Amino acid sequence: QNQQNTPHRSLVILYRLLPVVTLLGLIVMLLLQVMISLVLSTTSARAFRPQFAAACLRSTLVTMSSLTGKTCVSVAESMDAHGSGTKFVDGSWFLKGRNGREEYEAGPRIEGAQYFDIDDIASKDDLNPKGLPHMMPPKQLFAAAMDAMNIANSDHIILYGSKGCLATHRAWFQIRAMGHEAESLHLMQGNLDDWIEQGGPIEEGTKAAAHSADFDYLSKPAIYQPSDPRNIVDIKEVLKIIDEGESSECILVDARAKERFLGQVEEPRPNMRLGHMPGALNMPFGDLLDTDDVTKFKPVRELQALIKEAGIDVTTDKKLVISCGSGATACALVAALEVCGRNPSDSFVYDGSWAEWGSEDDTPIVKE
Repeated sequence: QNQQNTPHRSLVILYRLLPVVTLLGLIVMLLLQVMISLVLSTTSARAFRPQFAAACLRSTLVTMSSLTGKTCVSVAESMDAHGSGTKFVDGSWFLKGRNGREEYEAGPRIEGAQYFDIDDIASKDDLNPKGLPHMMPPKQLFAAAMDAMNIANSDHIILYGSKGCLATHRAWFQIRAMGHEAESLHLMQGNLDDWIEQGGPIEEGTKAAAHSADFDYLSKPAIYQPSDPRNIVDIKEVLKIIDEGESSECILVDARAKERFLGQVEEPRPNMRLGHMPGALNMPFGDLLDTDDVTKFKPVRELQALIKEAGIDVTTDKKLVISCGSGATACALVAALEVCGRNPSDSFVYDGSWAEWGSEDDTPIVKE
């Protein structure tokens, strides 16, 4: 009888295992399909290596869980994301004394990183008759730049800068203002030197950065899909805010140093009038940065205290319209506000900033 029941018990066991075996088979087939698709989507089948599938899996895990929605990420988080499909962009820019493009091209740089030149990817000539610095570009030019950097709308991007760079935030803000989703755009807290010291992969030797002169963006269809500039105001809108006074739905905030705000020192650009816009609050962007490393923000609690002390309510329903010398460092305040919990859609940058306002003969200016 025991011998007769043996085949029966075997069939029962196989029957119970059948769903598990089927599920495992489906998982294997799905993984094979994903791996084949990934291999076919690369520029060369030679890109497939033993670690390739693991890197793709890590890409999904890192970008979807660790990075999504973070304005700022650490060097360690950035290193974890490297090689996983996340794009790295050097946004270094300096008012004088150094050249971010030249430093990037000379190297070293983060392995695979591209360079975003805020002065080159900008409105020029007839689109910028006043000759203002790094004004928001036409969307066709921006799309061509993103294509040249091999960046898609769905990509996560980490912006970084070289040691001592105060203005990486402008490249971050510009990319977002031109249509990239805020949840997929991140600022690395720390600089290239920190990356190298912590063992991040780098490239040595020269590498040419993309240049707008090489783009055929007026006739060549773009892959990247941009938007018209978002969260940007012009001089007419600022004049209207001042005319409306306290009844305005906007609050003006000046991110320049206090001495410049009060008109006590000369502006770094020549032939500028001194002072500030009537009714503007002052939150010097430099006060928000780590005193030992200006490529990092101070801790969140310190940021909150500084912003509150400046008379700014992070939670206000009014729009915050932020200016600086040329629309670059104002973006640091935009980022700091978001770190403190402000909705990205409620902060705006006056693109011309003091480079425009201070050069006009009839714009209202006060010193107090």
